[in-house]
Amino acid sequence: MKTYTNLYPEVCTFSALYRAYQLCRKGKHESKYAIECEQNREENLLALRDELKEERWRPGAYSEFFVEDPKRRRINAPLLRDRAVHHAVTDNILTDLWTRTFPYDSYACIKGKGTHVAARRLQQFMRRHPAGSGYVLQLDVKSYFASINHEILLSLIAKRIRDQKLMRLIRLIVESYEDSPGTGIPLGNLTSQSFANIYLHELDMFAKHGLRVKQYLRYMDDITLVHDNKRQLWDWRDEIETYLADRLNLQLHPIKQTLTPIDCGVKYLGYRVYRDHVKVLSRNVRRAYKRLKQMEAGRFQGDARSSIASWVGYTKHADCHGLNCQIAARHPFLRVAFDPIEVTE
Repeated sequence: MKTYTNLYPEVCTFSALYRAYQLCRKGKHESKYAIECEQNREENLLALRDELKEERWRPGAYSEFFVEDPKRRRINAPLLRDRAVHHAVTDNILTDLWTRTFPYDSYACIKGKGTHVAARRLQQFMRRHPAGSGYVLQLDVKSYFASINHEILLSLIAKRIRDQKLMRLIRLIVESYEDSPGTGIPLGNLTSQSFANIYLHELDMFAKHGLRVKQYLRYMDDITLVHDNKRQLWDWRDEIETYLADRLNLQLHPIKQTLTPIDCGVKYLGYRVYRDHVKVLSRNVRRAYKRLKQMEAGRFQGDARSSIASWVGYTKHADCHGLNCQIAARHPFLRVAFDPIEVTE
């Protein structure tokens, strides 16, 4: 494995921190803290640069809130200045060093990939099995982010990064949060996305090279395997369960384990995937109609334009032209509000 040294200076230049600040500033223009930071932007960034250079930077307290997406999740958001540090570490170090080493079939939080790309890849795997054959095994890691062991994570990162200053900075970020002693990373950190992929990259290598699973996908902690023989799939499940427990201190979710015949279609990352087409989930259609009714009644609490654009982006990767035509017919304001986006044409 190639190792890297002398990386720390890339994190603590003014230009790196300024780029990072601009990225994490998006969507935060109205908060009191963001306004104060903007008023003294250069002074604050120079102070942050000096703190990093002299290894005086320490992460601040997280703010906690909950989101419904649709499952209720707790988000722990760092201060704006800490987010700038996270961006600098992620964009200048973690992304460059690890993304190129991830296998093709690792999809979460990687530029150019996403849920729809993973869904289409699963469909490719399914098409390799003739009608009446093949199964899809889906596994989920129990409480994944809350279960990541700090020392194991740091040891995995240290295999590649031999810069002690940078490792001390990464340790500060990792240890700034815990769900239980020495365990857990926050959902609100940009670095957590990279850390989570680095952690389960070990499983990817085990599945691909140890078990020699040819049709394997991972989207964060959602693990999917495809094969003709369901006994083989269950055997692989047992091997994966043992590997996760012994090497990464993780457990498979005892309930979220499904074996589905390919002919039945597979519920996957917000879609239902079949050999010859992809559908959006019925629950998401119901949620969309509910939001549209709220918009028409003036009761929608979020950003209507963003919400509709999100729906259009979601559905364009499925075979549901007729559905969007039906939605636009029932809610004509969509054409007026989103004329540049061809919802029905």
